[in-house]
Amino acid sequence: MGPAIFLSWMLMSCFLITSAMAGVHFSTLPRTLVVTSVIWSHNSPASNVAKAGVDELVVTWRLNESLAGGEVDSKYKSVIVKLCFAPVSQVERGWRKTNDDLKKDKTCQFKITEQPYSSSPNDTVTWTVGKDVPGATYFVRAYALDASGTQLAYGQTTNKNKTTNLFVVEPISGRHVSLDIAAAVFSALSVFSLFGFFAVEKFRAKK
Repeated sequence: MGPAIFLSWMLMSCFLITSAMAGVHFSTLPRTLVVTSVIWSHNSPASNVAKAGVDELVVTWRLNESLAGGEVDSKYKSVIVKLCFAPVSQVERGWRKTNDDLKKDKTCQFKITEQPYSSSPNDTVTWTVGKDVPGATYFVRAYALDASGTQLAYGQTTNKNKTTNLFVVEPISGRHVSLDIAAAVFSALSVFSLFGFFAVEKFRAKK
């Protein structure tokens, strides 16, 4: 094998390896899904604020009926819906950074659901915001996947620049009712023990 052929073989191998490692690029995906979300809040009167571990997110998605042709979704086998960080909550946070290569993208880190694709007018899921979801500003995105799990299309609740229809998740405080009760019990026992100690000392002094 001559030097030129060997070099060409090496370049081709590197190209194939790089192509295999790369994922689907978000910029190449058509926006064929219409996605909406509503917060079902138990404690907060604000419709754009959800408490982690308490409130629910109702997400609905469907195929965009305005698209021409009836074979748009012929290869769609499943749909995965994710909770995604809005740009305002990605600033100076590299671990949330957006990347056009979806294998490297860190925008959408929380899976809401993954289920078979159906051509029904609307598919809906109700999801309780996870306790591990950090406080931030979010939107919802859905991907249509083929049989191999590769992204073919998407839809999201916000616009292209991800500036509209955003909502906020309030994180859990870290305190629990059981801990507060235990703290109150121990405090009462401490006070009781203190009074008991003084009573015993006073009785001994009188003897």
